[in-house]
Amino acid sequence: MKSILIVFSLIITVLLYSGCGKTDNKTVSEKKSTTEESKSESSENNINQNNDNATLQVSSTDKSVEIQCSGMTCTGCEKSIKGKVKKVNGVKDVIADHTTNIVKASFDPALTNTDAIKGAIEAAGYKVVSIK
Repeated sequence: MKSILIVFSLIITVLLYSGCGKTDNKTVSEKKSTTEESKSESSENNINQNNDNATLQVSSTDKSVEIQCSGMTCTGCEKSIKGKVKKVNGVKDVIADHTTNIVKASFDPALTNTDAIKGAIEAAGYKVVSIK
């Protein structure tokens, strides 16, 4: 009985730390930064966490873009993309949905453009399939 509990504990530990299987090339400081960003994101109230009902915050002077990606498999992937895209100067809001592989972003066109957002997604390790 004791060996079954040990095996079960090991399986749970492996599952918790395995993630989505994407290669993680982040340094320790980048991981710490991502963790801190995730904590601050959870306190933001401007994006509904249910992506099916999430609405992108777009002001009258902002533009928005919808980007089809490949490779998102979990909420960790969503957070990775959101973290990279939010670092682009001029990006106001980002929604990433791993179930549809779609990233939506609103941005100030005087400060950035869709190419910079595309570059941020690719820098996060995902492929951009199309841009609307």
